[in-house]
Amino acid sequence: MNLNELEFSETNAEEMKKRGYVLIDDESNTVLGSAETARKAFDAFDLCDSENGECKMNFCSSRYKDAVQLRLRLLRTARQNARDFDEITEDGTIIFGRIKVPAEFLESFDVFLKENELPEESYAVDADRNTIETACGIAEELATIFEEENPNFGQIQIWIIEQYPFTGGFVVGSERIY
Repeated sequence: MNLNELEFSETNAEEMKKRGYVLIDDESNTVLGSAETARKAFDAFDLCDSENGECKMNFCSSRYKDAVQLRLRLLRTARQNARDFDEITEDGTIIFGRIKVPAEFLESFDVFLKENELPEESYAVDADRNTIETACGIAEELATIFEEENPNFGQIQIWIIEQYPFTGGFVVGSERIY
């Protein structure tokens, strides 16, 4: 039996709750699903006052609920896990600079950053992936310096990365700036 075949009435309220379409007696009194599902639930459970049009139940489409919940989950995760140099977007992704350095130059590049008085908390070295991650502004400044001075660090690449705020999170966008 699918949702459209389900008669909305007091007798099958438990079936509707079990299937997750109607959450009655929780704090929100929420109907999940389509607008048609909400209308049937409002009518069956007599939750709307026909005189003033007020309802004691909320409607939240599945698509909207998923989008809002994902965004809020990403924002919470970003606030908890973001490094000092990560920029958190309004959608909950993080933006940072990633510098890819050939393995033989990784240690000397780290020394270069320290010699130029870049605080250690403003970047992170990943020796396994031969990358250094830092704030976008620092990455952009380094790209400008490298274009002008062309230091000898081999085939270095500098990227601006936007990704989900998890370790190894899905990359939403990237742009090579050097």
